[in-house]
Amino acid sequence: MALGKIQSKVRSFFRSNLQKRRRPSTPSSEYENKRPKTELVLAVSDDNSSGFNQQLASPFFRDLPIEIRKMIYGLVWLGQWDHKYHSGRGRHLHFQDGHWTNTRCVMYEDDEDSGLIQRNMDTAHTSGKGDLLLWQKRLASTWGSRHWRCEERLQYGRQKSVDKTNFMAMMLVCKRMFPEVVESIFESHQFLFNDFFSAHRFFVYSPSPYASHIRHLDLTLSLPFHEYTPFIVDQPKSRVRELWEALGNISCLHDLRVSLDIYDRGPWRKIPECGVTEQLSDLRVLRDFTVELPPALPIKTQLPNMQNIDEEDATFKVVRRPSLRYWQFCPGEVERFTWETHAKGEQSHCYINLIREPSFVRNPYLLDFF
Repeated sequence: MALGKIQSKVRSFFRSNLQKRRRPSTPSSEYENKRPKTELVLAVSDDNSSGFNQQLASPFFRDLPIEIRKMIYGLVWLGQWDHKYHSGRGRHLHFQDGHWTNTRCVMYEDDEDSGLIQRNMDTAHTSGKGDLLLWQKRLASTWGSRHWRCEERLQYGRQKSVDKTNFMAMMLVCKRMFPEVVESIFESHQFLFNDFFSAHRFFVYSPSPYASHIRHLDLTLSLPFHEYTPFIVDQPKSRVRELWEALGNISCLHDLRVSLDIYDRGPWRKIPECGVTEQLSDLRVLRDFTVELPPALPIKTQLPNMQNIDEEDATFKVVRRPSLRYWQFCPGEVERFTWETHAKGEQSHCYINLIREPSFVRNPYLLDFF
């Protein structure tokens, strides 16, 4: 692949501004845009003897091995805010308005506790102080319970100095340094995807030529139910399967966390765990491999693929979110509830029991016979 094309492609992945930069409409710029692409792109030959300066006289390239040079690049990525947040070099990637943007992960260490939001709701419910609707919005967030702070920053456009990087400055130093810098970026940072569209585009639809260098990856995927349907009926083709296959091509993943849920995130939500995680078991992860799943409700279905996975036999660590005890059943009102199981003849059914006015709410989605 021509180096200029790769440089332009990767540059779009790390653009911090939400709007594309526009060149001034000058005769020179118009002429540049009208020139043939063959004049703008420098091809790289196999022997690296033409196309760009190899910088053979530079002590940086001549005397230092690639391992030392990547250590130096790693020092450049150190930021003054790294100590403040749980993920030292976490970057959220989004494909938005036709181009890629990246923002800083501002998750705190306490946000790793998936029960933190509902405990804050317990305090607000008991004391009568606090905004339960705001906490309910965070509880129902498709970004999961861990990255709701990051989502709010993106929604309200609160980009601050913590989002700034030295990516472009380093990539534009020289063409010899460019591929090493990009590889260092992919190896040194944790990439976080919080929507399936961006993750599928990055790894499957239009994969980055440097995606195989990713070492730390976090996927929070709240999928519409139709994306899970192929796993219920054992269909071989699925966009989710394509994503898992693309992750299998990353040869040196150190840390991987996959959080799976249903887009509406209702209290009765349940996914086909056996089918959707079967392909994940084949991934090669060197250190930490965690799969986060919805709470294990007391529901057993007649469909085998809808049953809960056997956590003891899994090749990854399984983390389950705590069962919900708050939800907004009526607009503008958050109610607390408990889960109840009632027997009716030879069958048992799981219900939601509202605390404020005791009443049972049936499961509207699944047959829960067992």
